[in-house]
Amino acid sequence: MQYRKLGRTGLKVSELCLGSDNFGNPFGATPETSFQIMDRALDFGVNFIDTADQYADGNSETVIGEYLSSRKKRDDVVLATKFWTATGPGPNDYGTSRYHLMNAVEASLKRLQTDHIDLYLIHAPDMTTPLEETLETLTDLRRAGKVRYIGVSNFPAWLLMEGLWASDVKHFAPFDCIQSGYNILRPGFARDVLELCVDQGVGATAYSPMASGMLTGKHDRKSEVPDADTKFGDRDASRGGALVRRYWNEAMFDVVDMLGDLAEKSGNSIMRLALQWVRESPGITSAIVGARREDHIEGIIDAWSEDASADVMAEVRRIADDFAAKTPSDYPPPFAVPALGRTGAP
Repeated sequence: MQYRKLGRTGLKVSELCLGSDNFGNPFGATPETSFQIMDRALDFGVNFIDTADQYADGNSETVIGEYLSSRKKRDDVVLATKFWTATGPGPNDYGTSRYHLMNAVEASLKRLQTDHIDLYLIHAPDMTTPLEETLETLTDLRRAGKVRYIGVSNFPAWLLMEGLWASDVKHFAPFDCIQSGYNILRPGFARDVLELCVDQGVGATAYSPMASGMLTGKHDRKSEVPDADTKFGDRDASRGGALVRRYWNEAMFDVVDMLGDLAEKSGNSIMRLALQWVRESPGITSAIVGARREDHIEGIIDAWSEDASADVMAEVRRIADDFAAKTPSDYPPPFAVPALGRTGAP
């Protein structure tokens, strides 16, 4: 496993980050399986775990907290979590206000069984709260030692830059990282944000590098209905439907087929090509991968353990670039757009 600095900071994180939206989820991994997945990831050299107070209504954080406490692994892990989503029925139980943020961080610390969060991220924009209010609160939390680094998720470039400017002018803690969805079939993050990250020294972590399973080769365009035992299935109708709308079309399957042919000819897997493409993208610090079963994490480790050749990856980039050139921007993600209230520059 290789490690990279998180943007301008001195913090070193593994190039592979373990995501946890399957932990504590009735449709995901059992606590026992979650522990086994974390054991395997850490044994492989992963030192970076990502979660959120939204995942499984906080149960993901609870499972991770129990794991780190029982295994005595807290000091071995860079622990990231996120806030923003509603945690209750009240008008102040969501968003990025000081009121909600102070409550959210205490709740996450309790579930995670820790006295500090290594990387605390705003899960999505909240245009109803001044960004300065959120930054001031995050700065206070960092000074108190409850948070060590801060970041954002699913922010457009102009809003990230607005936050960096406010931090510079008003002496708040700056954003150290941005997290968003990024893969060969979802290239907008690079188009809109990654160059800014390189220029400003902001780390970038990519979730869904395998397009929720589309870039594993397990899905076939001939199947009218996705396999129910996948994220595209109907185990969670809202999530499955959103993924089908995003990925389940002829243009996406054309790319998958080309990658599949290339993988077969070169003796690689589609998963290896997809993960390596993300890892080699300029500006990317770490790729966030999730697993619901032990064989999932083993497949990821197998794909990550060897590299495709430079010639093969040049062809992968050609396929990806051709697709990106004819694909409308898909950034920021649809669920973040209503929160923004606007999608262009201010």
